[in-house]
Amino acid sequence: MKFSHLVFPGCVVLVCLWTSCGRSSVSSAVASSYESDTVPAHETVEEGLKVRPDVLLLSFAFRQETEALDQAVPKLKAAVERYVRAATEASKVEVTVKMKDVHLESGRKMAGSDAMAHGVLEVALPESLDFWGRSALVATLVRVGSQEAAAAEKENTGLRASFGFPVAQVRDPEARRDELMKRWVDRARGFISQAQSERSPLQLVGCEPPGAVKQATVSVDEVVLSLAVSCRLDTVAK
Repeated sequence: MKFSHLVFPGCVVLVCLWTSCGRSSVSSAVASSYESDTVPAHETVEEGLKVRPDVLLLSFAFRQETEALDQAVPKLKAAVERYVRAATEASKVEVTVKMKDVHLESGRKMAGSDAMAHGVLEVALPESLDFWGRSALVATLVRVGSQEAAAAEKENTGLRASFGFPVAQVRDPEARRDELMKRWVDRARGFISQAQSERSPLQLVGCEPPGAVKQATVSVDEVVLSLAVSCRLDTVAK
């Protein structure tokens, strides 16, 4: 006899429900005193490998309005270089920039020309920095972006700047692929040993190649790496 196929996902999530039969008036008063709109809700993070991030990623965009496009590009280049220099001096850590693209527009709907350059600032997160040191670094980068945007508006030269919020990430998540794969195999073997019987041994079949290592930011001090693996469980043919 052959068992029907069981789907064994790459991640098994155990959900625990904890209910209470009641709450005293004292506990209710204490709980209500801590409930406030100013306290962020605690979000459930997908299970995976927890590691410390080593870089802050910050998207930015500079838009320049000029009479001719050939005038806009040098001005955008100078604005980006000024921003990178300001971020490096303020943060006192390694800062690199990766330009994504430049959009050029010129046509009947516009009196002049409009060019936009956008990219990502990569700011190193030294291992020696604790949670508060990393938070201070984020605050510094936000301040630099605000100053650059205000300066561009004040100069009134047709330059506008916008910045995203710094996000903590791992530079090379693929470097942890082997570790993630080993964790998955160990979990799969543990599940098989519990689910199978002597008369009906189980094995993994129909496995598909795993995708890219994904990461979810928890805080400036924690990132969760995960690797989706899809296999089926079937009985061993005798």
